[in-house]
Amino acid sequence: MGLDTVELVMAVEEEFDLAISAAAAAKMKRVGDLHAFVVTTLQQRAGAGVVDDAQVWERLRGIIVEQLGVRVEEVTPSARFLEDLRAD
Repeated sequence: MGLDTVELVMAVEEEFDLAISAAAAAKMKRVGDLHAFVVTTLQQRAGAGVVDDAQVWERLRGIIVEQLGVRVEEVTPSARFLEDLRAD
């Protein structure tokens, strides 16, 4: 993982109060992978509680835009961190 991705992971962990292992982060090639991980983790924590998928997406997209300096339109579920968003 490069510095961009490490800082991105740290920002996501802080925003959502969760931990992402290096092994889990290495498997996340696309923005949708990270989104699914965050939603699943929050759902497991909430038990029967409801997790607003759209709200998670908006917060996550904002973090990615800020951390990677990309345009909001570039952050789609299928966007690849390395190839499309130019994370190192």
